[in-house]
Amino acid sequence: MSRSVALIRGVGGPTALKMVALREVLASAGLGEVETLQVAGNVVLDDGGRSPEHIAGLVRDAVREAFGFDLPVIVRTHAELAAAHARNPFADATEGRWVQTVFLAEPARNAVLELPADAPEEAVVDGREVFVRYPEGIGGSRVQAGYIEKRLGVVGTARNANTVAKLIAMSA
Repeated sequence: MSRSVALIRGVGGPTALKMVALREVLASAGLGEVETLQVAGNVVLDDGGRSPEHIAGLVRDAVREAFGFDLPVIVRTHAELAAAHARNPFADATEGRWVQTVFLAEPARNAVLELPADAPEEAVVDGREVFVRYPEGIGGSRVQAGYIEKRLGVVGTARNANTVAKLIAMSA
């Protein structure tokens, strides 16, 4: 059975989801064996040959119906996730938690991401992903996923390189 990864955007705080309940809801929605990673909306599931767009709709509908939250969902197949990680020019940085991939719902409308002039971050837009390196850490950075979404005009959700590597292993 091929596996895909659903990345649910905005999980936490007022939209926190219990991972046990999320796994049960998604399994009952026909997504087979469902695994979660952390409590941040990382879901590995059986795709049953369905397209990533179809799976994203199933997950979004199931979360809305079961929990009352309408959260964007971005899905990548195992192969797409591995290919994105392989293309990340910063993936080998010594501090993997300070390297993020922003997974976009669709290709960026703008191929160039303008960063603030004084920002130490580096960013590369590559199709449906944006790779960002945060040499001074992510917490105080102005270049968060929301900043990137506004500039590129597309919904996205960020995961650090360590999480992406774990999701690749889980979905293999």
